[in-house]
Amino acid sequence: MGNSDSDICHRNMTSPTMFHKRQAGKSQTRKSQTSALKSRVMEVSLAHFSDVGIEQTNVGDILQDADCSVGSLYHHFGSKEGIAEALFVEGVDHFNAGLLAALLPRRTASTGIKAMVTFCCEWVTDQPQLAAFLLSREIKLSELARLELREKDRAFGQSTYDWFAPHVKSGELQALPTGLYMPLICGPTLECSRMWLSGRSARSPGEVAAILAEASWQSVRKSVRKS
Repeated sequence: MGNSDSDICHRNMTSPTMFHKRQAGKSQTRKSQTSALKSRVMEVSLAHFSDVGIEQTNVGDILQDADCSVGSLYHHFGSKEGIAEALFVEGVDHFNAGLLAALLPRRTASTGIKAMVTFCCEWVTDQPQLAAFLLSREIKLSELARLELREKDRAFGQSTYDWFAPHVKSGELQALPTGLYMPLICGPTLECSRMWLSGRSARSPGEVAAILAEASWQSVRKSVRKS
C-alpha cells in the first residue's frame, strides 16, 4: 500500500526527534560509563597509594584492578600523578560539600559548631584512607590544580563566613579575626585525626566527637561576664 502525504509528513517530523533522543541516550550512557570508570580508577588507586605510596604504586596494578585500558587511563588522567591529583581535588570537594551540608541548616551557633566538628570526626573515621591521603604531604599538585583548589577554598570560605557573620553580630560568637575560627574549631579534631590515622591513638575521632565538639564550641562562644 502506498504512503499518503500525511504519513510521509508525520515521519519527517518525528524521525529527527527520535534520532536526537537516541543520540542523547547514547551520550548519557557514555558519560555514565566514563564517570564509573574514573571513579573505579580513583578508588583502586587510593587503595594502592595508601598501601605503598604514590611513587611505589605500579600503574599496571591500577589497570588490572580497575579493569581499565592504558589508553583510557592516560586519556582521563594523563599519568599516575594525575590520578593522585584528581583524587585529591575530588576528596576536597566531597569533604567541603559534606561539611557545608552539616553546617548551613543549623540555626544556632552552638549547634552549627558542634555539627561541623561531629561531621569532621565521623568523616575521618568512616573514610580513613581518603582522610590520610588528603592529610599526607606526598602529593605534588600542578599549578592548574592549585588554582582550582584556591577557587574552591574561596567559595568554601565565603559560604562559612556567610553563616558565621550573623552569629558574631548577634553576640553568640566571639568577634575574632576571620582566619582564627577554623583553627580553633577544627584544629583539635585535625590533630586527633592525625594521631589516630598514624596509629598513635587507639580511639577514633568518631569515638571522641562529642568531647571535641563541646571543646570547640567553648573556644569560640562569647563568654557572658558575671556582674
